[in-house]
Order: sequence, then structure tokens, then C-alpha cells
Amino acid sequence: MVLNYLTIAFRNLFKSKVYSFLNIFGLALGVAAFLFIIHYVRFEKSYEQYNPQAENIYRITLDLYNGNEYVVTDCETYAPIGPILKDKMPEVVDYVRMMHNDGLQDIHVNDRAYLEEGMYFADPSAMQIFAINLINGDENDALGKPFQVALCESLAKKYFGRTDVVGETLKWKQNEYHVTGVFKDVPVNTHLKFNMLLSHASLPQLYGWYKDDSFNGNNEYTYLLMKPRTDLAAFQAKLDLFSQTLKDKIGNEKFGAERVTDIHLYSTKSFEPEPPGNIKVVTFMLAIAAFIIVIAWVNYVNLSTARAVERAREVGIRKVLGSAKLQLILQFLSESVIINVMACVLALGIFQTALPLFRELAGLALPLQIVSDLNFWSLFAALLLGGSLLSGLYPACVLSSFQPVAVLKGKFKSSAHGQQLRKALVVFQFASAVVLLIGISAVYLQIKHLRTQDLGMEIDRTLSIRTPYMDEPDSVIRSKFQVLKTELLGLARVEAVTSSEGLPGLSLHELSTTSNVKRVGHESEGGSYNYYYSAIDADFIPALDMQLTAGNNFHRGLENKNQVIINEESVSRLGFTSASEAVGSRITFRGNDGQPCTIVGVLKNYNYQSPKEQQIPMLFYYDALGSYHSVKLKAGDMHASVSSVEAIWHKVFPGAMFNYFFLDEKYDQQFKADSRFGYVTATFSLLA
Repeated sequence: MVLNYLTIAFRNLFKSKVYSFLNIFGLALGVAAFLFIIHYVRFEKSYEQYNPQAENIYRITLDLYNGNEYVVTDCETYAPIGPILKDKMPEVVDYVRMMHNDGLQDIHVNDRAYLEEGMYFADPSAMQIFAINLINGDENDALGKPFQVALCESLAKKYFGRTDVVGETLKWKQNEYHVTGVFKDVPVNTHLKFNMLLSHASLPQLYGWYKDDSFNGNNEYTYLLMKPRTDLAAFQAKLDLFSQTLKDKIGNEKFGAERVTDIHLYSTKSFEPEPPGNIKVVTFMLAIAAFIIVIAWVNYVNLSTARAVERAREVGIRKVLGSAKLQLILQFLSESVIINVMACVLALGIFQTALPLFRELAGLALPLQIVSDLNFWSLFAALLLGGSLLSGLYPACVLSSFQPVAVLKGKFKSSAHGQQLRKALVVFQFASAVVLLIGISAVYLQIKHLRTQDLGMEIDRTLSIRTPYMDEPDSVIRSKFQVLKTELLGLARVEAVTSSEGLPGLSLHELSTTSNVKRVGHESEGGSYNYYYSAIDADFIPALDMQLTAGNNFHRGLENKNQVIINEESVSRLGFTSASEAVGSRITFRGNDGQPCTIVGVLKNYNYQSPKEQQIPMLFYYDALGSYHSVKLKAGDMHASVSSVEAIWHKVFPGAMFNYFFLDEKYDQQFKADSRFGYVTATFSLLA
């Protein structure tokens, strides 16, 4: 009987080739699109799942207040918090502190220089808490002593050409580190992507200001390994009380906790290790996936019921010859199963073939191998079974319900069967298409709005170069920097040269922060905000065409000691009624060792970050020894201009790497996630 159903089903498919092609190809596109989106969603929700202890790992955060006014939550906190919580709270099994080395770092191995990122100082417990898979070395002794380093497998091969490198050395900032371990590369689906772990015990010897028991700076991430089934809300309540006991050290600040599995999609805190994902984007993509697969099934239902007249005589003859309604339903369901099987097999081929292209479009390192992914195959089987039943059952019931007498006497001219449903389904399809088009338009307009905003600066044709680390007296470094600037300004293609500690569009990790900025004479008023401060020279503001609202720029030279320029956001945060009132006033902040500074100028707000982010309060002090040199080039042959700058760079800094980028391109990288989201939604929405 089953063989008979299949034989007849294949005959009908080959008999109506156009109909079969539309059904199979339409379903295949819908299923393939659904698989792409679900693959993306599963990846976004898989963060930290590589770690078997992930559900029991919390990250400690810090809520900052201005008086009683909540300001922001920082995901970095103080060095002593981990040890104190382990000692005082029995539910805390262990802790690990991770301090990020911001930006690209100069690593020297056997007289060769490399620029690396993803470097963290870490406690030895990082090995156990983050389930680090050590290939070589002893995890109990890998990070316990000063100036030890563990490398990921890729870096070990890059530096030494092999992984058995325990005992080798590398140099960073003129300090020699001994390689004590090599670990498997961390998965891409983790928020904490580290390539190199330096021993946390190195910090007191590296930085004179660093102390393990100090509350002077919240500069490191703290993760806690909790006992299983620890209640997060109850632990948070204990942290609230704990914060009160440290009021003399942290003021109105409060500690919080969040599950490490929630960080990627739900965290919007400052100083995240990497830009987080967005649960709203994931939810929107799931909605698109649902629209697409339902539209594909609706197409099948509409096409099948629309052919009712063509199949009516067949049904009539079958019923006269004794076929029961159930047999007819099974017959038509078998056709649905065959079409869905063909469509799903074709969809699988489309998925596998186009997956690398989709990875590039989405900008995510999505897994390419699905053969061993049981969850994927379970979903695929459910899609096949569900699609066969959901798309095939109603047409089968409609086609099997025709009355044979009316059909065989020629009284059956058209079918009213399913007309109301077909009309409703067509309305649903068009409504879905309109909703998706509105969604595409909203995303497009949002991205266009972001890209056309006035940034408050001019960063086109700005070549920025990472300054090499130099273990020389400041006077020697200043002299080299001045030679570099003089040589570059002698080029016909160069308009301006400036030095700065940070640059717009770069991570906020590049800036220093302090929450202890006070107006002299108003020290007792309220609390403080989280201020960002950076060193600039006197050419920074004119080179980027920024505007001063009040006051003056720095003067060239060293006569700018104990002077600062603030932005308009800082004016309001400090309680000044206007920019002109702020000029001439004095403030104290940690970046100037607590010495009073005179505000000499107020800079008009500019977008250090993407325009969709809030303005940040900023302070600028004078120093020509910045981490970046930026060169404003004249319009023309950019390749020739870069070559000229590079030649002078190597002349002044022989042997140093010429690591450069164009500032506008770097700034635009902030929009990549939005742009890629727009491309993905537009692609699948137009497909639907």
C-alpha cells in the first residue's frame, strides 16, 4: 500500500513539473533561510557553554552613584573584592581576577617584534574556573609566580613554530616572562577572549601604584565560582549589605553580581571586554525565521488547495472504486512528505554551500561543521516532520472531501473548499511582507541616521600610528617625538601632526578613568561621576577640527602643567551653570596626583563613541608623550602619502613596527554590527 502511495505521488509530481518545482524550490528556500537564522541564534545563545561550570560562575560588577543618583554600572571592580568575598561568603568556592592590557601590545621574541591583543593578567585559578585546556605545563604552577606567562596554542606556534615551549621566554615592556604553559585556543563563543595570560603576581612589581589590598582603582574583572544552586537574588542581597560595610572605602558605590552566561546578550555595562550582543536582535531574528518558515508552508497550502479542481476527478474516481477518506488523506500526505523531503535535502545543500558566505555577511565565526551536531539534526528532523504534517494535512483533508457524484456528473466547476482560508493566508503573507519591509526600512534609516550625524570633529584623511614602547628617559622620548613631528610637517602631503593617549572610535579601555573629580571649594557636595581622562598635545584639537566653547587651547611646550580642558558634558556633571563659568575654576582628580588643576578651556561635545552612545564626561591634560601619533593628510594619493610617512617613521624609530590605521575607517567599525544586522535582516526579509 505504501509503495502504491509513493508511486502515485511521484507520478503526480512529474506530471505537474512547474507546480512541483515551485513547491519544492519555495520550500527549500524557506527551510534554508530558517536554518541560517537558527544557526545564528544558537551561536549567539551558546556563549560560555563550552565551560561545564558556566552556570556556577558569577561576575562581580560595580554600580557608580553621584550622591544618591545612579550613574552607570562598571563591569570592572577593585582588586581586593575577590579574596574578601571568598573569605566572608561560604557560597563562594573560588575567585579569579583578570586585568586587561588595553590595545595592541609590543611583544618581543628572539629579537622579533609582534603586536598582540587579548593579553590579561590572571590569578592561577583562571585555569580551573575558565576550564582552560592546558596542552603543556602544570596548571598548578603556570601563573603562580611573577613574570610567568601562558600562551594559547596559536601564539606558541606563531612565536616558536611548536607548542612544547615551556621554558622559553618573551619580552614585554622590557620585562622578561617565562613561558610556563600552552593552552588550547579559547572558543570564539566566549565574552573573554584571551590569547596570553600573564601572572597576576607580576602586577605589584610592574606598577608602583598597584596593591592587592587597595581600593584606589577599579581596574580588573572579578569572577566567582559559586557552589551549585546558589540563588543569585539572595547573593545579591548579601552583596548590598556587604557594600554598606565598605562605605568608608567605596562611598555610595554598590557591588552586584551577574551570571557569566548572561553577559553576552544581556549586559550593557561600561568597560566590557568586547562589544556585547543584543537579545533584542536575537529575538527579532527569531521572529523573521518564524515568518519565513510559515510563509513557505503557507505557499505550499495555497498551491495545493488551488489545484483542487485539477485533482477533483481523480478523487471522484478513487471514491467510486472504494477508496476511503483516510486512504485519500494518506495519499495526499505522502505527496507532502516527498515534497518536504526533497525541499529539505535541497535546503541542506543550500545551507552547506552558502554557510561561509553567511558567516561573512553576519560577521560571526559560526561553526562550519554540522555533521556531529546532534541538536542541528534534531531540529532538521523536527522541521521535516512538522513541515510535512503542518503543510500537508489541511490540503489532504480538502482534496479528500470532494463528493464523487458532483464531480463525475460534471457539476463540479470550481471549489469553494478552503477559499476563505486561502484568502486569509494570502492576507497573512502580504501582511508579513509589509511588516518585514517596515523592519528593513527602520534598520536602514537608523544606520543612515548614525552615519550622517555631526560627530563634532573631522577625522577624514587622518592616519594614526601606534607609538612604540621605548625604555628611555622622557627627555629622550620627547626629543624623538619632536624630530618625528618636524620631519613629518616637512612633507608637502602633511597638514598637521598630533600626539594623544586615546583616539575617537577606539575602545574606552584606551582611556583612564576616575570617579573622584571635585571642584576646589565644593569637595563636600554630592559624589562623583565616572570621568574619562586622556593626554593630548596642543595640536590635537585643531588637527581634528574640534571646537572650543569657551576658554583656550593648550600652548605648545611644557607650560601647561596643572591645566586641563574639559568637555561640555563635564561642565554639567561638575555643577557649573555654563562653560564660561567653568573656565578659570579649579578641580582635583586622581590623574593629576590629586593636585588642583585649572580649567583653561571647554571643548564642545564630540562623539568619542558611536552617536548612539551617550556622551561621556572627559578631561584632557597636556602631554606630548601619547600612545598614538595622528597625521592629517592632504587629499590626493593616499598610498604615496602613507609611504612617505612610513619612511620617516622608520628613520626616527628604526626597527619599530609601523602599525597604522585611518581614523575614519576605525571609527566606522563601531557601525559594523549595525550594518551587518541590516544586511542580514534585509537579505532574509527580501527573500520572504
